Amino acid sequence: MHTVLAKARRFARSSGTVLITGESGTGKELLAQYLHEHSTRSDRPCVRVNCAAFHDGLAESELFGHEQGAFTGASRRHDGFLHAAGDGTLFLDEIGELPLPTQAKLLRVLEEGEYLRVGSTDVQRVNARIIAATNRDLLKDVAEKRFRDDLYHRLDVLSLRLAPLRERPEDIPVLVQHFIRQFGSENETPVVQISDEILQQLESSHWPGNVRQLRNAIHRACVEAESATIQNIDLGSSELAGSCDKSLPAEFLTLPLDEIERVIILSRIKRFRGNKTEAAAELGVTARTLRNKMARWQELNKAG
Repeated sequence: MHTVLAKARRFARSSGTVLITGESGTGKELLAQYLHEHSTRSDRPCVRVNCAAFHDGLAESELFGHEQGAFTGASRRHDGFLHAAGDGTLFLDEIGELPLPTQAKLLRVLEEGEYLRVGSTDVQRVNARIIAATNRDLLKDVAEKRFRDDLYHRLDVLSLRLAPLRERPEDIPVLVQHFIRQFGSENETPVVQISDEILQQLESSHWPGNVRQLRNAIHRACVEAESATIQNIDLGSSELAGSCDKSLPAEFLTLPLDEIERVIILSRIKRFRGNKTEAAAELGVTARTLRNKMARWQELNKAG
């Protein structure tokens, strides 16, 4: 992680586009914030955009804005995220989820430094620095025509890869202390440290949800702790949060792979009381992926 941060500090001095890659939950948004805070734009806005959260057909309106009457429901002018970023930073998380038509318009932003609001012919200039992030294999998406080749190369001017937490267990003690300070202060808990036994357990875990999953685990532990030292911790669903060599539950041995996936996903959604966004985060996938899988199961059930 020290190598990545050193590289990020050098990149922060540039205005070049940065592409951050890594599994879901590895801390890509935190790294984007770090780039902004160490840049000459640190006193200006840093606008964060989750591209997977755009409703169908509204990605262009949200990014570039629209004029009043541009489409049904456009009762007033909307300036969009690019305008809101101003001279600061625009962070486009889950960039691989952008529709192809919107990708073409984003390419114009990167190549020409300009864009049009939906329903307008007045050219708007772009001054914001673009940082993008994805947990997808964009080169594979390019090969399969799901992502524009020219846009990929415009985004990948400066690149940073965040390794999954299981590949950097040496970062866990530092992250744990950071989260203890954060949640101890927020929740006014007595927690100031973690026991050596529990820390060793954390260092040997697989962490499919990466830093986000660790953060959630420490948050729960801080809230539930009855002393200054964390002595117990809930890592989440045992079949996913345990160590790499942990065997599957016996009942899984007779199930097909698709059914195992379905059981795990539904149990995680139940654990988070129906919150699919939180469930997806801990499973290490996007909320859109989870919704697509559930829609497919519903279609299969209807067909059956």
